[in-house]
Amino acid sequence: MLLRSPAPVRIKLPARDGVAARGHFSRWRCVGALDDIDDFQYRACVFSDVCFDTAAADFVFFAPPGNSSPAIIYDHRRGEQHVFRHRRADGSDTDADFVALSKWVPYRPRLSWSPRVETQPLPPEAAASTRLAGLHALSAPFVPTNLGHVAWDEAFPLLVAMAQLGVYSTELHILRTSGCDVLAAGSQKLCAKFASAFLMPLLGSRAHGLQTLSQLASRHRGQPYLCFEELVVGGAYDSFNSEALNQGKEPLLALYRARVLAWHGLPPTAVPSTHTILLVRKEGRRGIHNFNEVRRHVQRTFGAQAEVPLADVQVTGFAGLSMVEQLRLVARTTIAISPCGGISMILPFLPEGAHAILMNYMVANDDARRHGECDGCSWTMEAELWRHVRHVHKQYYQVWGPADFAGGKPGRDSAVRVDVARLERLIRVSLFEMQP
Repeated sequence: MLLRSPAPVRIKLPARDGVAARGHFSRWRCVGALDDIDDFQYRACVFSDVCFDTAAADFVFFAPPGNSSPAIIYDHRRGEQHVFRHRRADGSDTDADFVALSKWVPYRPRLSWSPRVETQPLPPEAAASTRLAGLHALSAPFVPTNLGHVAWDEAFPLLVAMAQLGVYSTELHILRTSGCDVLAAGSQKLCAKFASAFLMPLLGSRAHGLQTLSQLASRHRGQPYLCFEELVVGGAYDSFNSEALNQGKEPLLALYRARVLAWHGLPPTAVPSTHTILLVRKEGRRGIHNFNEVRRHVQRTFGAQAEVPLADVQVTGFAGLSMVEQLRLVARTTIAISPCGGISMILPFLPEGAHAILMNYMVANDDARRHGECDGCSWTMEAELWRHVRHVHKQYYQVWGPADFAGGKPGRDSAVRVDVARLERLIRVSLFEMQP
């Protein structure tokens, strides 16, 4: 079990010669780069007694004056830096915040965070502020209507940051920078569905609820400052693009899986006693083009229509199922056959020792090479994460040319035309490996 770090050194000094400043001040510590102002994309930090200025809608770090104020960054080129926020408009040579709050990609807005520094003690609690007990975390939705991004690019990094910083808690108060209500009416329900399924398990108690920073401020209207006992900000929000960020995170992936399943009433250690082959049907891009042919072949070879049935064959597109129903279906599956992309990102919740057969893709000439793809190569989407999901055995249905795609057109988003004989061999390998 992960435990919180022991209490840090705190030794009171006599208040003389400016050594000890009177009053109470904010504190911070981080993991990640602290020697380059601009290198903050994967930095994660925990702040103690940092406050939200409700009038300015800004965070404030209360620092001691003069020589008692420590450097924040020891920049290789610029030397000691004593502020968290850098702006060219204020005379800096760069625009930089202190941490990122979501994945940074060139094709979506980037969200980052930094507090302003005030060289004075915290305001007295009774007079000017509310102190919020417990561990809080700021989180910015990346694609709130995509299961994979909510689970693995927003929720999971919060658990990782807690563990990295030594403040792991079974009860985390999550503050999102925006809620589902800012989305179009048709997207709000799906956003809430995924947030409830994958973020709320980190809350640890159903007495808590997800809220936004603005909602929190509204609940404390009239208070100039909301001060946090502990606030986690930043993290490694890039599970699908950087394998280096996932290396060593295997136990934390297992922990997150266990917390999600337990939250929804599913025993994380339960193992099925009979085989279920789950065929995942996806319409549109990246689907299985000849799905009906695949379904009939798997059913005749392994299912109820087989001469000697080996498995219960289930077909789903997940649409119309609640998240509990989806997770329950996945939890009893021993072999999942799925297109790549977001629809496959519920499969890390498969039971221990289950197999996932994942469709590969091939880039076309006009596709962006975001993962180092090579021409004519069979590539696995979300490979950077899948390689570290240790409890699931991965089998890959590889693609090698035009004949493997609908319309004979390879591409990152093209539907795959499956050779049922090749797929059958992968299923038989999976069944054999799961023998006692």
